[in-house]
Amino acid sequence: MIRNAIVGGAVWATLAAGAIWGFVHLGTIEVLFLMGPLVVVPLGLELSTRLGHGEESQLLARFAGWVHLPAALCVVASFFFPQGAAAAILALPWFCFGGFLGFWGLMSFIRGGFKSLSAICVTMSSSYLSIGCAWLVASRYGLNPMGFQEPIVLLTAVHFHFAGFAAPLLTRAVAAVLGKTAVHTQRLFRAVAVGVLAGPGMLAAGFVIGPRLKLAAALLLVASEIGLAFFFLAALKSMRPRMAQVFVALSAASVLFAMVFAGIWAIGEFPLQPFVHLAQMAKFHGAANALGFTVCGLLGWTISVRGTAQVKGGAQ
Repeated sequence: MIRNAIVGGAVWATLAAGAIWGFVHLGTIEVLFLMGPLVVVPLGLELSTRLGHGEESQLLARFAGWVHLPAALCVVASFFFPQGAAAAILALPWFCFGGFLGFWGLMSFIRGGFKSLSAICVTMSSSYLSIGCAWLVASRYGLNPMGFQEPIVLLTAVHFHFAGFAAPLLTRAVAAVLGKTAVHTQRLFRAVAVGVLAGPGMLAAGFVIGPRLKLAAALLLVASEIGLAFFFLAALKSMRPRMAQVFVALSAASVLFAMVFAGIWAIGEFPLQPFVHLAQMAKFHGAANALGFTVCGLLGWTISVRGTAQVKGGAQ
């Protein structure tokens, strides 16, 4: 999946540069979303595979390696068509890819995955991705699910591709290195993990149920991801090589900025007098969360896990 992420990153960088220079008609939200299928998902699957070490995980990685990039490129193509049937059809391969991962995660959970935090993280990650893929298709077709309009429909897809898919995998990476730490540290981390896993779903539900739940869910997600950032920093001293430490430190710093920004937005949204508008959220929170927290975090933890595996292999 690393090769897919490199190719996807090159495609995304070209699109982003084209959008900045005016050659490609894509807005900030569209550019940030495309980082999900092109870069975040392959990096997340690579990290998950390296943490899995099982035959089933390897089979999934091989399947994803073949299917991911064509499906992601279809998503890119869909944004060059106006909303409608053609754009939605081009998004369908990604929907099928996400749906397969969601089904695989659910089956793993049913077979007993609920017994470990690691397996629950994988299940929640793949489930959230499948939901994000469904909202993408709705966005490209021009639907207004439950009365929501653009850009909320596409932002929901963004939400589930980043906070939904990637954050649980980063939580899984931290869980893998905690080891036999103090009991109070383990309890604190479990509380953070619950917030990271439940927050994306609760926040989405809050938009439907009402402003109180939306505010509570947003603040839960903010607090949980800030807590996760502190666990990133605590893990730095045990990470190798230095490049992994740099990426994870950047990820932690980015999430602190992004989540404070999100907290300000959430508090302002409650009385419907926003302190921060969606355009500002996309520009500042979105960029910091996508490039900083998510991409740097996935890169750093993947490099660290790979380095640890090489050290163990050399020791044997």
